[in-house]
Amino acid sequence: MSKNKTNNTASSQAAMPAKKKRGYAALSYTKKKGLWGFILLCPWLIGFLGFFLIPLVQTFYYALFDMRLANNGFSFDFVGIENFRYILTVDPDYNQELIAALQDMALNVPIQIFVALFLAIMLNAKFPGRGFFRTIFFIPIILSTGILTIEVTGLETFNLAAEETEGVMSAAFFTETLSNSGIPSELLSMIQSFVSSIFEVITTAGVQILIFLSGLQGISPSLYEVAKLEGCTQFECFCKITLPMISPMILVCLVYSLSDTFAKAEISELIDTTMFTSAQYGRGAAMSAVYFAMSVGITLLLTLIVSKVVFYYDN
Repeated sequence: MSKNKTNNTASSQAAMPAKKKRGYAALSYTKKKGLWGFILLCPWLIGFLGFFLIPLVQTFYYALFDMRLANNGFSFDFVGIENFRYILTVDPDYNQELIAALQDMALNVPIQIFVALFLAIMLNAKFPGRGFFRTIFFIPIILSTGILTIEVTGLETFNLAAEETEGVMSAAFFTETLSNSGIPSELLSMIQSFVSSIFEVITTAGVQILIFLSGLQGISPSLYEVAKLEGCTQFECFCKITLPMISPMILVCLVYSLSDTFAKAEISELIDTTMFTSAQYGRGAAMSAVYFAMSVGITLLLTLIVSKVVFYYDN
């Protein structure tokens, strides 16, 4: 009797329909992943909309007006593209600063990426004290702020050092040696610019080093083992394995280096002086708008070019 009762209970439970999942539990893994991605993106999105997008739109709007201080705030006189025409065709300094910013970008960004990749490959090797040396290369990012940067990279400090240094490897001796070696003047100026900015390159390459390190550690060692069994040299392993596998990291470092270089360009001081010291708010806004458009355009163009050769490996 009890056996029949147990069978009836089991059959009745089997006949009951399964309870449907609702809400978050009913979502697939892909949708859950997308939802959490959006949640984590929200803080940045709020900051972008509230503290970047609105001021950006206002900058382009103010660039179309001649803004002057009045008793009740600002007075707006619509001038159209007159501010843009003035800064691009009349202002004697703005175009020169734009060209200087482009030259700094063309010189510093490739050097930053090359130095960061070179140091990351060295720090990725197995040797005693590897964590200590990794820390050393990242410390300049923490220390290169505030008064320390002013003291270390100050113009007077470097001028004083250049005047008092009489060693064999002084800057004057280095420049004279290269000049007497028959190196073309264009290449000589590039080498001098690199040597003079070596401190800035090292201090701004820490983030790129970490990005490259993460990419190098994600490469499967089995790929190198197979390549060595096939007789590949270290250079061939680098060209055919390391470089393609970290190409997405190169793209990330390129965007980061471009943004960092454009943000630290000296043209920002000219814009600040025009807008707040000379009280030419409309022209300052036009300068900001043109420089922003140029920065975004160059970044998008280079990103599009580099992304065509990026290799994405699917496990």
